[in-house]
Amino acid sequence: MKYLSPAALVTTVCLLPLVAPARAQAPAAKPAPAAAAPARTYLTVGDPAPALKPAKWIKGTPVTAFAPGQVYVVEFWATWCGPCKENIPHLTEMAKKYAERGVTVIGASIWEEAKDDGTDALTRVADFVKQQGPKMDYVVAADGADNAIADAWMEPAGEKGIPCAFLVGRDGKIAWIGHPARMEAVLNALLDGKHNVAAEREKRELSVGVLRPIDEAVAAKNHPAVVKHVEAALAKKPDLLPSLAYPYLIALYHSDLPKGRKVTHDILKESDHAPGAYQMIGSIAATQVDLSPEARRFGIEILDEAIRRWPKEFMYRAIKADALFHSGDTAGALTLARGALADAESAPTPSAQVLTLIKKNIARYEAAKKP
Repeated sequence: MKYLSPAALVTTVCLLPLVAPARAQAPAAKPAPAAAAPARTYLTVGDPAPALKPAKWIKGTPVTAFAPGQVYVVEFWATWCGPCKENIPHLTEMAKKYAERGVTVIGASIWEEAKDDGTDALTRVADFVKQQGPKMDYVVAADGADNAIADAWMEPAGEKGIPCAFLVGRDGKIAWIGHPARMEAVLNALLDGKHNVAAEREKRELSVGVLRPIDEAVAAKNHPAVVKHVEAALAKKPDLLPSLAYPYLIALYHSDLPKGRKVTHDILKESDHAPGAYQMIGSIAATQVDLSPEARRFGIEILDEAIRRWPKEFMYRAIKADALFHSGDTAGALTLARGALADAESAPTPSAQVLTLIKKNIARYEAAKKP
């Protein structure tokens, strides 16, 4: 089992906020999103595509059903969404490029709201499409105030941001869900009969059904929920532990410290007391400012164990200094950090990034010490 490398964590120990993992090309967020839903079954790859029942078909021939043998691109967008509007020329290009191969491109506007000037959403979408003219040359539909399309597609799929694209295969089933910027390669594979729907479904299940609930609980700092979702994920895929250990331990240290202690020692034993495992665990005491005093003391104990194992490694002392600072021991933090800096500067190949971080921490400690 592998954990963070010895140098991987110390370079970012003071830059580790508890946030959900960033996603490539993050979509625009839905305005005023609803609260996170409880555990549920998602609409996913391999499922029959829901019917498209918009409030109005704005442009092109209405697609009242997905015809067998045809492939459909269904992209969800809105007039207020900048990234969606930037993608319009690409969709027009795809509509022309793949028409002869039996592909229909549909842009479905969702999450539109009436303006203060009294302009209703359907009129605004129609006006926008008219203004685009030939630049928006594909089928366009608009959802109504009842959110019928969004509630049939986006909400069951667990998608909360746009633009978001669904590929519907020749069998009328969803073949892929994701950001349209990553869609064309998948579309080509689908048309060539090389797209592995089963593998895509498994990947989707991991990312949405398993990992996304963890991300959402982490972002909400709902520590019991993080523990629940991580343990459910590990029950399905035990090999996820190395990648989930950090949020799992943070959540345990906040909500169930006795169990957190046990899991910590299990991780250290299973990793054969790898340096990176000590850094990952110790960093929690250094970065989680709202830890209980008991939990922070436990993290410091782990760092002390690492210091005994590797007395010449300055990184553990640098991490411990921040943990001491958050526990109120500014003088101890300064002493430890200054010693770590001296050792870091005398290292054969000192890292400029590490040196800068330690110096910034020392300045922070000194500023806090001033009356």
